[in-house]
Amino acid sequence: MMANNICYLYNAQAGIELIFCRDSTISISYPLHNHVSVLTIGIILDGSLVLTTNKETRVYKQNETFTIFPYVPHSISAHNSYTLLTLFIDKNAVNDASVTTIQKRIGLLLMQALNMVLFFRLKEHSICRFF
Repeated sequence: MMANNICYLYNAQAGIELIFCRDSTISISYPLHNHVSVLTIGIILDGSLVLTTNKETRVYKQNETFTIFPYVPHSISAHNSYTLLTLFIDKNAVNDASVTTIQKRIGLLLMQALNMVLFFRLKEHSICRFF
């Protein structure tokens, strides 16, 4: 069984966090919780996971995206391994920002994420953090 690989990119000033989970196993499940003031957008890069909200339970597969609005209770579970890229946007940090500014901030984090993926291919780390 391969170790879980999770990398975090966080920009406190921008209020944006990006989490890349590669080959996460069923041991990486998240019980019912919510994110205060945070919009969550995820894309399944490989495998599948089960996302349960107060409205539905759905299996998301490779290349599918999901959105979870602030304060919405949800849980994540998996039957097999999955690779997931998740973007968290603090609604309070972007209230006064222009769309262009938000796009630039997200673009910078996505570029860092691309470099992170390349880094993962070069080196095996179970957990790495980028701030």
